[in-house]
Amino acid sequence: MAPEGERATEAAAERSSGKPETTASERVHAGRAMRENDVVLLEMNDGERATFATLRAGKVIDLGKRARAPAEAFLGAPFGSMYEARHNTGEVERIGATTEVINEETDDEEAFAAPLADERSNKNVPNTEHGAQTLTDSEIAALKREFTGEEMVEIIAAYSKTFEEKTAFAQEKYKARKLKKHMTKILARFPSPRVVCEQYFYENPSKTSYMRFDSLSMLMNMANVGAHGQTLVLETCGGLVLGSIMHRMGGFGRICNGFVGTNPTGMEVVQNMNFDPTHYDSVRHASLSGLIEARQKGAVEADTTRAKSMETTEPSTAEKKERVYMKMKFANDGDMSDFTQHGFSSLVIASLSVEPKAVLEQLLPLCASSASFAVWFNASQPLAEAYYYLRNSNLAVNLSLVEPFLRSQQVLPGRTHPVMTTDAGSGGFILSGTYVGGVNTNTPIEANKKPKREENS
Repeated sequence: MAPEGERATEAAAERSSGKPETTASERVHAGRAMRENDVVLLEMNDGERATFATLRAGKVIDLGKRARAPAEAFLGAPFGSMYEARHNTGEVERIGATTEVINEETDDEEAFAAPLADERSNKNVPNTEHGAQTLTDSEIAALKREFTGEEMVEIIAAYSKTFEEKTAFAQEKYKARKLKKHMTKILARFPSPRVVCEQYFYENPSKTSYMRFDSLSMLMNMANVGAHGQTLVLETCGGLVLGSIMHRMGGFGRICNGFVGTNPTGMEVVQNMNFDPTHYDSVRHASLSGLIEARQKGAVEADTTRAKSMETTEPSTAEKKERVYMKMKFANDGDMSDFTQHGFSSLVIASLSVEPKAVLEQLLPLCASSASFAVWFNASQPLAEAYYYLRNSNLAVNLSLVEPFLRSQQVLPGRTHPVMTTDAGSGGFILSGTYVGGVNTNTPIEANKKPKREENS
């Protein structure tokens, strides 16, 4: 990995040569243009369906509802653009940004005004719309080939027998429901860690061990992950936690992705976050047993033992190809020595295949003094045992065991309230603290207390 001073020199050379400088912060900026080989999250009809797509020239992207779009339709546009799939022409057209900006100079109070009172009532409107629409299916199909989605909704509403009898609020709901049916709006979202975590949580949660996005945010904050640090991570969330650390550090500092066994766990989620080579250069994969051995026996003996083990466990051809595809770089002798000598400034654990107390007992000595650590688990009892162990052994201070809570809020004019039902499920539990090293670790807290002064009788 190139030193940070060399990176600054290369960046200065690019500026002097007139080439556009591409920094880590620009790569994650939401307004940057979509380029070839970028990954984009295409969200259809306000989250009704979403899919990750890699933009390559000549590729056709499936959008659902028998709609497809060429990748060239998205190239060059900024992330956050809104598109519409035209059913009458089969084309995908960009219709603008995702949000509308209210002009502050006009002081538009109507945008925040409460809904007007409506004297109409829905009590005479039947619950089912059977027979209310005068257009037949064949006529609607013919209209689709001639008109856009918004025009279709206006025509369908005009030919409905019960539309005028509905209240204004019910009419808006009716139009919104018909828009989702006859129109496909596409939002091109930048695959930030929050967006990727949210997508996997609702679509394929087992891939990321049911990690929720608010729990992921708390995990990063409690572990004090930041640029120019040295972070050790152990996770089995498909690379979600590793990718979040890479995004947070921005390519500055060093990351050691520890694993148990001979090979790291799957890292497919990292491939969806549009990282540049600078981010990957800061990551090294290392066996936890190798790190512990290097610390206990010294760098020379550990290097000899590790070299012998690598000779006997040479990866197969398929494993080598997978490592190249996943851009895996394993820690060499210099990296292992540097990790063990300087210690890690942060420790992040998010694995359901290890016992928190046992893994903390092994990994905390690898950290530097005053290093922050955070452990996520889906149950509280294993973390409570680890909490009790750390407290009695005087290994950490500022210990806390929390359970994240998430509830969505509906924010509408005159109708703002918490959503009564939620499908978020449990966000797990997080144990965090600050490592202070062993202070008479074999003696319980009660033995370290000062004896009470005996009063003179």
